[in-house]
Amino acid sequence: MKHVGFAKNIILVITSLLFIFLLLEFFCRIFVDFDEGYYTSIKKEKSDKFINHPYGKIPINKHGFFDEEFNFENKKEVIAYFGDSVTYGVGAGYPYRFTEYLDTMDSKFQHINISGGLGISLKNWNEQYEMFLINNNIQRIVYMMNMNDIAPLSYNPVEEKSSDINPKNIKYIKKTIKPIDDLLRGRSTFYTYLRFLIKNELIKLGYEASGFESIELFPKKNEKNLIVASKKIDQWLNITKKKGFKSCVVILPYEMQISQDAEDYYKSINIKFEKNFVNFSTQKLIKKYLKNSDYFFIIDKAGFEEKNIGHYFVFDKGDKIDFNHPNREGHLSIAKEIFNKKVCQS
Repeated sequence: MKHVGFAKNIILVITSLLFIFLLLEFFCRIFVDFDEGYYTSIKKEKSDKFINHPYGKIPINKHGFFDEEFNFENKKEVIAYFGDSVTYGVGAGYPYRFTEYLDTMDSKFQHINISGGLGISLKNWNEQYEMFLINNNIQRIVYMMNMNDIAPLSYNPVEEKSSDINPKNIKYIKKTIKPIDDLLRGRSTFYTYLRFLIKNELIKLGYEASGFESIELFPKKNEKNLIVASKKIDQWLNITKKKGFKSCVVILPYEMQISQDAEDYYKSINIKFEKNFVNFSTQKLIKKYLKNSDYFFIIDKAGFEEKNIGHYFVFDKGDKIDFNHPNREGHLSIAKEIFNKKVCQS
């Protein structure tokens, strides 16, 4: 009988928790002005040629890359762009990414998108990419470097105990909540909003979406890490050039670097960064320590007129503080700068 009573109590507790959850979900859907699916909503069309997101569609071609079908018959020389979610087009969608804009600006080259998708850095570059490029006689590669790539590039899991070298990380939290995250994020308004509030606090404590410490915001303090990241970039440039590629790196800005309004806003919500960060100190330090600095291009303020927050970057759209995803207007400005600097064309 004791077991029966215990089982009834467990069922009662579970039922009560479920009722509370559903009640909170109901109220959140009514009162919370919040797009829980902005970053997570993924629907494939029946043709499987496009992934639909709230910010736009992303194509998938027969090679598995997030781009339209490549046309190698037009005899144009090809420049391939590799990178993370910015190159993928989060916040912009197709055909409003810098690669599509470049195709309309530049008739000399064909600009193709070989983004690895979300959370990608040079650590994910592999023989599969190289073989695709070699097999299709593509010699020009541009790595579109987001500044949140710096921490993963400077991290060495073998030297985990060397906390003075490795950036701090809370990746174990991401791993722990991943099952429930996959189930509820973007589907439950209450869960996604709660996750958003917690994540905001972690960002204000100095961590980014990857789980790594946001060392790029404090370049002087984390100069050792920037040196390590620079060495990794040099290694990639050296290896690819030895294999016959013409390789370049473009490093992208954060919104507070190109907008006074954005700088003031992020300071007001307690996002911390070094004073000189807005003067591109992170990008300049990376370039300083590169041996191949001639192949390193900084997208700076030159391509952006002073505008209010959200003009060039995604702002207040979904469940994250987002100062690193350009919107369609931002992609257009990035494309203009790549074109004007003639990146990887010489």
